[in-house]
Amino acid sequence: MAQELSLILETPVEELVPKMLAWNNQQLLAQVEEKLTHYENVQYDDSTIDVAKKDRAQLNTFAKALNDERIRIGKIYNTPYDKFKSEVDGVVNRVKEVSEKIGTQIQAYELKKQEEKQQAVIEYYKEAIAEFSGFIPYEKVHQPKWLNVSTSMKSIKADIDNIVTNARAAVTAIEALKSEDEEILKAFYFRTLNLSEALMENERLKQERAKIAELKAKQEQEIQTVVEPKVEEKPTEVKNNIQIVKFQVEGTIEQLKALQHFLRENNIKFAAIKEEK
Repeated sequence: MAQELSLILETPVEELVPKMLAWNNQQLLAQVEEKLTHYENVQYDDSTIDVAKKDRAQLNTFAKALNDERIRIGKIYNTPYDKFKSEVDGVVNRVKEVSEKIGTQIQAYELKKQEEKQQAVIEYYKEAIAEFSGFIPYEKVHQPKWLNVSTSMKSIKADIDNIVTNARAAVTAIEALKSEDEEILKAFYFRTLNLSEALMENERLKQERAKIAELKAKQEQEIQTVVEPKVEEKPTEVKNNIQIVKFQVEGTIEQLKALQHFLRENNIKFAAIKEEK
């Protein structure tokens, strides 16, 4: 049962506030200023350095004595309040101790409610995700705000329905592209749940395929410039000790390029042989 707790002073605090400390402030300050003026105007030299040390020591001693007296008076002056503060702290700490125990129970209750709510959300998600089960796991779309007490199940279901609707629209859009990479694009979408990025990926794949086709055509063209098949053991023509030999070569693109380089380096003329139809 809740009970009202309040602090009640037996004597009003206004009656307990002590008067301002009265002391010979102005008189002492005037005397100190007179002495300090004397010290400020003194010029010490090698013969009076010991006097300078003595004067400094006297000033420091006076300052320490004055400060020590302030501390002594302060302790006496503050003793009632320090005692009051200590007693209040004891009550406050005891209250906090019990409050924390109640807080532990509240946290346990809220955690339990969050777990129950999350289970309900997961169950609805399993029903709503339908054909995309296995492609869009719950962990991928979970939003921390769903577990807040202020977030209703109605709004959570609307969020989930929106995820499913967007997925269906995205799949339809990807299929409409008639892309050779349709399955790759679908897999990309399910990883990102971002249709715009999936469409950008489609363009990237198209450009990549075009570059590969261009490179392949270039390589085939280079192969055609390399010496090709049909070896004849005897020279078919001799001019000034120049022999013409027709032969067929089989090898990798790198090997054929190497052969082509060798022939050029040695000033050996060569040409591709067109096959007879």
